[in-house]
Amino acid sequence: MFSWFSRAAVSPETADWLVECFSWAMQNFDVQHFSAHTSLVLPNNDFFPTKVDTPQGMAQYSFERVVALAGVKKWPWELVEAHNFAAEQPPILGLNPGVRTNEETSVMVPAGVSARLLMSYTPDQLSKPQDLIASMAHGVAQHVLWQSQLTPPGGQEYFLQTAEVLAIFMGFGVMTANSAYTFRGSCAKCYNPRANRQASLSESESVYALALFCELKGIPDKAFIKYLKKYLKSSLKSARHQIARHPNADYLRTLAA
Repeated sequence: MFSWFSRAAVSPETADWLVECFSWAMQNFDVQHFSAHTSLVLPNNDFFPTKVDTPQGMAQYSFERVVALAGVKKWPWELVEAHNFAAEQPPILGLNPGVRTNEETSVMVPAGVSARLLMSYTPDQLSKPQDLIASMAHGVAQHVLWQSQLTPPGGQEYFLQTAEVLAIFMGFGVMTANSAYTFRGSCAKCYNPRANRQASLSESESVYALALFCELKGIPDKAFIKYLKKYLKSSLKSARHQIARHPNADYLRTLAA
């Protein structure tokens, strides 16, 4: 009763695209790993238990946790600061993005290939750990998507947006949503744009994708709501209602089962 007064979290077209992305991800990026092993990563000591005292050590530790939680820790990664990073097309290393694992298994890289998968970070983000983690997760997802050589839903022009959905599919939805938008405020001295990550999804899109993840994993709001920005709670509730009414909701649950 009165359900028609519920405000949609995103437009119907956006909801369709996000649902399509999750369907596509489950069909191409190891749905068994998603169902059995992928966790909703939270900004707490359960997921990031080690205290690191140096800035470089914090960046390296954060990245090692991200790739481990994403199930790609044995890929040939190399983390560098942004000023040492040259943006260029990564090599195709013959990896299998369709299989992820949290186990200590080796990953076969073609003989004669010595290339590394470079990831950069901005030292300013060390003051905002959630932005740092979400940025790293997005970067890892971009590499995973690139190695797959698959066309993103909607075409290559949606590469960055699809990679961000993929990062949420890998479990990083809370920090992705929390860092999607930063209010500048009135204190120019306190605002540091270099500390903020560059989001590819809007805040509402990130929340909707987070809600999709939790719906498919059977995760109730109470399990993580205290880690989500307070003003996003109503958006999450709206997203849950909108997902329940989506015509492909049952199909997604079938894929995730």
